[in-house]
Amino acid sequence: MVKKRTNVKHNKANNIVILIIFILIVVFINLGMNFKEKMIPVYSYKVQKSDNYEIILKPNDFYQTETLPSGGYYASNSIQAIVMNLKYIFKGNSKANIDYNYNITANLIGTVEGSNNQDKEVWNRSTVALEGNDELNNEDEFSISEQVSINYEEYNKLTRSYEKKYGIAINAVLKIRLNISYNINNLGTENDYIQIDIPITNTVTEVKQDYEDETVKDINPTIENIQVGKIIFYIIATILIIIDIVLIVLRLYKNRKSRTPETMYNKNISHIFKYYRDLIVTVSNEPNLEGLKIMNVAIMEDLIDVAEQNKSSIIHYEITQNEKSKFYVIVGKYVYVYTVTANKLK
Repeated sequence: MVKKRTNVKHNKANNIVILIIFILIVVFINLGMNFKEKMIPVYSYKVQKSDNYEIILKPNDFYQTETLPSGGYYASNSIQAIVMNLKYIFKGNSKANIDYNYNITANLIGTVEGSNNQDKEVWNRSTVALEGNDELNNEDEFSISEQVSINYEEYNKLTRSYEKKYGIAINAVLKIRLNISYNINNLGTENDYIQIDIPITNTVTEVKQDYEDETVKDINPTIENIQVGKIIFYIIATILIIIDIVLIVLRLYKNRKSRTPETMYNKNISHIFKYYRDLIVTVSNEPNLEGLKIMNVAIMEDLIDVAEQNKSSIIHYEITQNEKSKFYVIVGKYVYVYTVTANKLK
C-alpha cells in the first residue's frame, strides 16, 4: 500500500513537471515571436535643444538701439543680420563611445502657390554656414554650442533680385539648420537637428522654431542581434519540447509496464471495496458450497443486484493472495459467484 501511495505521488510530481515545461515552451515561443517588442534597449539617451538670437539693425533714425531681442516681429528691411545661438545637449544612460560631427547650413527656399493651394518649390540655394569637427566622446554626455551670424540683408536682396530677374513673386524662407550625426558604440548612425525658419519678406518677418525642445530615444539591438535573440528562444523552446516529449513517453512506458496482472488484480479488488464495502464480508476460510447449485455471474454489478434484491451479504474469500479472489452470494439452494483473477475478470 505504501508503494502504491509512493507511485501516486511520483506520478503527480511528474505531471506537474510536464505541465511546467509546457508552460515554459509557450513562454519561450511567445518571446521568440515578439522578441523585438519585448527586447531591452541597448542604450537610451535624452536630448535637449534650445536657441536664442539677436537682431542686428541697419543704421536708422527709428530705433534707439542697434539690436533687438528675440521673440518679436521685425520690419524686414530694418534687419542687417541675425546672430543665432544654437545649443544641443546629449545625455546618455551610461558612458559610451560617441563619435559625432555636425555642421550648420543655411538653405534659402523659394516657392510659389501651385494647384490645390500647395506650395511648389522653384528655387533652392544652400550654403554651409559653419563646419564642425569630428569628435570622439567617451562619456555619458556631450554638448554643442555654436554661434552663427546670418546676413539677412544679403538674403533679402538675393530674393528680390530673383523676383526681378524672372518676373515672379515668390515666398522665400531661410532655414538655418544645425545638423548632428553620431554613432554610439558602433550601433549605427543617428541623425538629429535644430532648425530655425526665417521668412524673407519685404514687410515683416519673425524667427520660427521648427524642432522639439526635448527628445528621448532608445537604441535597440541590430537586426542581426534580434535574429540571434529569436533563434536562441526558439532553440530553448525546441529543447524543452524534446524534454517534455521524453518525459511523456517515459510516463506512458512506466504506466504500461506497471499494468501487471497483479497490479490490475489489486486495482479491481480496491475498486470493488471502495464502492461496495458495506455489502461485503471477508472470510478467512473458503465457504462450503456442498449441495448448492453454483451460478457464475459475468460482472460484479450483477452480484450486487442479487445481494440487494435478496438482502444478503457478499462473502469475499481470497483464494491466492494478490492473484485470485471469489465473491459469493448465497440465496436458498443457489450460490452466485463472481471471480477476480490476476489475468482476467470473471
